[in-house]
Amino acid sequence: KNSSKTALYAGYRALRFAPGIRIIAKNVRKMASTVQITENSSTMHFPSANDVFYNKVQVLNRDLSITMIRLHGETLVRERETKIVKRRLRSEWHADPANTEVNPKGEEMPRKIRKGVKEPDFMALAEEELKDKDWTLFVREEDKARKAYRAAVKEHGADQTALDRPKDGLKIMDCLAASGLRSMRYFHEVQNVDLVTVNDLEVPAIELAERNIELNNVDPEVVRTRVGDGTMLCYEARGGVESIRPDPRGSPACSPSFPLKGRYDVIDLDPYGSAAPFIDGAVQAVADGGMLNVTCTDMAVLSGNHPETCFAKYRSMPIHKGKYLHELALRILLQSLESQANKYGRHIVPVASFGIDFYIRCFVRVFDSKKEVKNSSLKIGYVYQSTGCPTFEVVPSGSHTGKTYVPTVVNAGEGGRCPETGKSFKVGGPFWIAPIHNQAVVEEAVKRVEMTRDYGQYHDPLPTSKRLHGLLTTVSEELPDVPLYYLLPDLASTLRCQIPPRGRFIAQLTELGYRSSATHKEPDALKTDAPTKVLWDIMRNWVKLHPIADKRSKDAADAKGKGVTPGMLILEKEPEFECNFKGSGREEAKARKKAARYPLNPEANWGPKRAAGRFASKRSRDGLDEAR
Repeated sequence: KNSSKTALYAGYRALRFAPGIRIIAKNVRKMASTVQITENSSTMHFPSANDVFYNKVQVLNRDLSITMIRLHGETLVRERETKIVKRRLRSEWHADPANTEVNPKGEEMPRKIRKGVKEPDFMALAEEELKDKDWTLFVREEDKARKAYRAAVKEHGADQTALDRPKDGLKIMDCLAASGLRSMRYFHEVQNVDLVTVNDLEVPAIELAERNIELNNVDPEVVRTRVGDGTMLCYEARGGVESIRPDPRGSPACSPSFPLKGRYDVIDLDPYGSAAPFIDGAVQAVADGGMLNVTCTDMAVLSGNHPETCFAKYRSMPIHKGKYLHELALRILLQSLESQANKYGRHIVPVASFGIDFYIRCFVRVFDSKKEVKNSSLKIGYVYQSTGCPTFEVVPSGSHTGKTYVPTVVNAGEGGRCPETGKSFKVGGPFWIAPIHNQAVVEEAVKRVEMTRDYGQYHDPLPTSKRLHGLLTTVSEELPDVPLYYLLPDLASTLRCQIPPRGRFIAQLTELGYRSSATHKEPDALKTDAPTKVLWDIMRNWVKLHPIADKRSKDAADAKGKGVTPGMLILEKEPEFECNFKGSGREEAKARKKAARYPLNPEANWGPKRAAGRFASKRSRDGLDEAR
C-alpha cells in the first residue's frame, strides 16, 4: 500500500497541470486513504481524515452495553415464559373439581373456589418449574427460528399465511448512532433482535452507516437507518414503532415485509455531552419493563463546577468539590430519569450504574406503576455536607408512616451545624438514594464475562473482557444500600495526620460490627454504613498511636497566632472507644475475587474526542465530503 501511494503522489505531482488527471488522482488518493477498523464482529470503513466517527475509549462502553442487553433480552424472555406457565397452572388448578365448583350464577361464569381451599402462588410455582432452564440456549433457539422465518418470508414474498411467525424479539433504538458501529455490533452480537433503528441527525453519518451496513453483511430489514432528530423519534415512538413516520428521505422505521408493533425494548442514549434533552421522550418511548442505556459526558457540570447548569438540566444541585462526585453524578442522573418517568405514571429500577473514564453510564428498567410512583419520595433525597470537614448526612425527601407519606424531619447536626466542627452545612440534591445496582444482574454479568473469556461459552470473548470483568467485579462488591462514600486520604488530610492503612481501618470497622466496601471508580473510596462519628473516633485513636507533628498542633497554632483548623476541633474530642489496629484486613483481601481493578489508561491522551462538526479543519471537512 505504501509503495502504491508513493507512486500515486509522484504521478499526481507530475500531472498537476492536467485538470482531468488531477481530479482522478484526488479521488483515487481519497480511496487509498480510507482505513478499516475492526471491533469484534464489525469492520468499519472510515475516511482517514475524519476521526470523529470512532473513539477507542468507547469500546468498553459498547462491550458493557452488549453484555447488559444480552442479559436484558434473556430476562424479558424468562418473564414472558414465566407468565405463560403461570396462566397454564392457574387454568389447570381452576379446572380441577377438587379446587373449584360450578358458579351459582351460571356455568358460563368462572368457576368458584371451594370453601376452605386457598389459591396457591402461581407465580412462585411457575418460577420453580422453570428454574433449571438454560435461558441462553432457549434464546439462541428462538433466534434461529426468527432467522429461518425471515428467510422464508423473503422466499414466499407477501404470502406469509402459511408461515409460523415467532414471538416478538428485541426492538432496539440507537438514538444517536453516528457511524452506526454500535448498532451493527448489536445486530451481530445480541440474539433475538427484530429491529435496530440507526438514527442520527447528520446525513453524512447515516450514509457512512449505510455503506458499512452493506459491507458488514447486515440484514437491512432488521437494521434500519433513519435521518432525524433523536428527540422527535422518541416522541413519535410513544405509540409504538408502527406510529413512527418515514424520515425525510422516505425511509420507513420498519420493513414492510416485517411489520412490527409496540414500543422499544431498549433505547440507547449516548450523546456528546448531556442526555438531558432526550430523557423526557425516551422514558415514554421505552416499553413497560424495557431498558434505557444512558450516557452523560458533561462531568464538569455533574461534578459541581457549574452548579447552575446542573440544576437547569437535571433539577439537582451538586456539591462543589465533593469527594464523592463520581457517585453523586450517577445519582443525579438517576433522579432525573425517575422524575421524568414519574410524570407519566412510570418509575425506574436501576440495573447497573458505572462511572468510567470521563463519563457515566446508567442502565435502568422502566415500569408502569402508579403505586411505585407514590414511593418516589422515599427513593429521592438530599445530602447535607459539612463546610468544615468530610462529614455528611443523607436525608430522604419523605417517609411513610404506614398510612400516609409525610416530609422528612431533618435533624442534621446540632442546631443545624456539623457535630464535629460546628461549621454550617451546604445542601446538595435532590438525588437518587436507593440502590444504583441490581446485584443479582451484576453478578450474573460477571459470571457471563468469565465464561466467555475463559471457556468461550455462550458468546465470543469481548475486546475489553479483562477490563470489563474488573469493572463488573468491583461493582458487585459494592454495598448496595449505602449512598455516597468517604476517602481515607481526605479524612487524614483534615486531621493533618498519616493515612491509616486501608486494611487496618476496614478491619476495625468490621470488629465494631459495621460493613464496608470499595467503589468501582475511586480506589481510595470507603463506602460504609458506620456513622460519621465512628469514623472520626477511629481516626482519633489512630492519631493517638501516630501523633501529628508538633508544628501542626493546636498549641503551635495558638503560639503563632493562627486560627484553629477543623482538624484541631475534631481532635479536641475524646473517642468513645479504643482501637488497637491489630487487624490487617489481609484475610478479606485474599478472599476477594481476582480481577483487574482500577486499570491505568492504556495510552496517552485517553479521553473524549472533539464533537463532530465543531471547529472542523479543512482536512476534517474533506473527510465529511468523502462520507457524503
